[in-house]
Amino acid sequence: MALTRRKKLAFACVPLLLLLGLGEALARAFRERQAFAPVAGGSYRDQRIDLIRRAYPAAHDDVLGYVPRPGFASAANRWGVMVSIDQDGLRRNGDAPRPPGRGVLAVGDSFTFGDQVADADTWPAALERRLQRPVWNGGVFGYSFAQTALRAEQLLPRLAADTLVVSLIPDDVKRCEQSKRYSALPWFDVVDGALALRNVPVPDSDRSELDQQWVRRWLGHSALCDTLCWNIAPAWWAGGAREVWVHPRPFGRTIVAKLLARLQAQCRERGVRLLLVLQDVAEPSAEGREDGRAVVAAAAALGIATLDLQAEFDALAARDPGLKQQWFVGHMAPAGNAWVAERIAATLAR
Repeated sequence: MALTRRKKLAFACVPLLLLLGLGEALARAFRERQAFAPVAGGSYRDQRIDLIRRAYPAAHDDVLGYVPRPGFASAANRWGVMVSIDQDGLRRNGDAPRPPGRGVLAVGDSFTFGDQVADADTWPAALERRLQRPVWNGGVFGYSFAQTALRAEQLLPRLAADTLVVSLIPDDVKRCEQSKRYSALPWFDVVDGALALRNVPVPDSDRSELDQQWVRRWLGHSALCDTLCWNIAPAWWAGGAREVWVHPRPFGRTIVAKLLARLQAQCRERGVRLLLVLQDVAEPSAEGREDGRAVVAAAAALGIATLDLQAEFDALAARDPGLKQQWFVGHMAPAGNAWVAERIAATLAR
């Protein structure tokens, strides 16, 4: 019996569908190995648009670009660990009640927020247990030093802090030279020797043209479609370049030095101690090490107390090469965070 045209077409589609299914499975496996698989069946395309959409518990902010999402509490995030954010947008330090009294405000990037570890295993949480004083975790994943300084200026008037610990990694200096890094950023220019804030209010990607076409939203749930569209038409698919530079290297060092002076003045006005901590101690590049040394030198020239954990870790790792495996899982493991808290506590005691 001869097959109808419709049946012939259906049989011809079977190998194509099998091939597409195999391609989808391979694309999903690849994205999962790259740590870019969406949480709970989300969109692969969203992973490319901005940091807020990439399974981070974040919300848009007109000044800072984004902040931790107030009231979030779940392990359904890109780290797969329990992350709890209070109503003020600060990460909780675990289930134990916060000690009373004046305390420490910690600001910084993902190393302060505690990427890849649970609430009680961040260094601000460990520092609170050591000091038996409140420690507020104001760290935010992906922040530039400019964003860190702006967040400190927002939080200091709202909290009963007598100490401000500002942590940074060398890459935060480079981020001060960008107006976009996955997400749009606030950034500083220097005009007649003074800082000038740019790109504020920060554009919100949720209100852009990227989501006005339903086809993009629907296709974004396929890892295969996302891979093909990103390589064929990246601007149409996800909005173009993920990083935009507004300053040449190493102009970020100048911006960081001026922001340190501004923070120092505000801390003096409020009677708040200021400590600068240099982190990201595992494998910084030669350029990163130079950025770190430049920031520590700038802080020391202003009379700001500093803690150079890069130098300390280098000395420890020279005696025990296994420390890197014990203290790092990309970001710092619980043991590494505990060491950071120990060194900050000792420095504050002095």
